[in-house]
Amino acid sequence: MGTHKLHAARAGAGATPTVVFDAALGGSSLSWCLVEPAVAALAPTFTYDRAGMGWSELGPLPRSLERQTTELEKLLALAAVNAPYILVGHSYGSLIAQYFAANHAAHVSGLVLVDPPALDTWSAPDAAHQAQLARGIKLARRGAWAARVGLAHLVAALVASGALRPAAALATMVSGGKLRTRGDFDFAPAAHMPAEWKPAMRQFWTRPAFYAALASQMESLPADAAAVRALPAPSLPTIVLSAANTPAAQLEEHARLAASAPGGRHWVARSSGHWIPVEDPELVVRAVTAVLLSNS
Repeated sequence: MGTHKLHAARAGAGATPTVVFDAALGGSSLSWCLVEPAVAALAPTFTYDRAGMGWSELGPLPRSLERQTTELEKLLALAAVNAPYILVGHSYGSLIAQYFAANHAAHVSGLVLVDPPALDTWSAPDAAHQAQLARGIKLARRGAWAARVGLAHLVAALVASGALRPAAALATMVSGGKLRTRGDFDFAPAAHMPAEWKPAMRQFWTRPAFYAALASQMESLPADAAAVRALPAPSLPTIVLSAANTPAAQLEEHARLAASAPGGRHWVARSSGHWIPVEDPELVVRAVTAVLLSNS
């Protein structure tokens, strides 16, 4: 990028479109480890880590949507990844997918949006959601401190070993008591991750750069959500996936988004929470396959 290095990997073979994967807030290319191999049997694939995430270095701050979309554009060019692209974005990654598609329409031939954020909520958060966001930013700042002094290593090691209750207790202590309820602890990625990838995930969670990037992305979230909310409806094949426990208002927003695209479809992962790529990877593969077929 000129200022920092981004990790990327290519797989698969054959002609375009290339399937480009973008992970959730705090996620990495490992988030797709149960999806990408199946897709690579059908089409060329491209996975990468946003700056500060996974194996990538921390880039300039703030980590805004516009900056991260520009970095993806440059990365695809540097890696000589041929267009058109099918963009697969999970959660925050779906914001980048939609923003990229709107600004590079000639290079994108389909979208798979996996449980995207509620734009109506986060583009103009009320007091409760503002407080939730401020709490997350504060926790990320504290996480950077915990990474520097070594406590994050211990929490990550406990999660990776399956000792989730001790990990939650230690995380509560590190957070100054801010993490308390069962809902505060979502260990789905670690619980479903193949054993060979858990050491890498543990390493990711112990880097101060990870927490710095995470805090910056959360700080930019309202402006980023507003920017995506202002985009025109997608004009290309789009499938929107929702988690089984997606709130009703967000579920309606997902349905409207799918309905606004030509031939758009809205599917609900009946047995999965927010981390659909690791809890119901077969559904994501089905969605990508359907968009690929619409390009054939």
